[in-house]
Amino acid sequence: MGIPMNGLRDMKAILANERKIGGAIEAAFLRLRSGEEYRNVCIVHIDQLGAQYYSVGFVTEQGERMVVNVHDISVISAPEHKKIRELNNVAYKREAIHNKRRYLKRLFDIYQGSYTVHFWQEAKMIIDDIGVEALSPELSLLVSNVQDQAARTA
Repeated sequence: MGIPMNGLRDMKAILANERKIGGAIEAAFLRLRSGEEYRNVCIVHIDQLGAQYYSVGFVTEQGERMVVNVHDISVISAPEHKKIRELNNVAYKREAIHNKRRYLKRLFDIYQGSYTVHFWQEAKMIIDDIGVEALSPELSLLVSNVQDQAARTA
């Protein structure tokens, strides 16, 4: 169960702080004024100029990326901030997990053996977001080695 969103301002804040808090925004459905309806859309971008929101970018269950003017949106139903592993939108979930794995691998490459507390906090947040089962064998090995090191030094 995700955390309910109250409006575009909440969604924009989540998207702006995604690296710090993880997760994604998924809505039960999004209906356009033309009548088209998309189930389990993941909101990936909200454009704003001053205080006015003017477009919303989202990914459909089929993996289609769409950007629509806010005036063309009729309803965004039950938007929630969820962990990536909890998403119903399989197309976006696959893409987000791939991106998080790649980012986690880069973190391990950058820190190469000198793992700090900040590194470990960020790595744990990513692992919690995508789920341990989503890790590649290589990443699983790296994570277990770091956990072993942390246990020995604690």
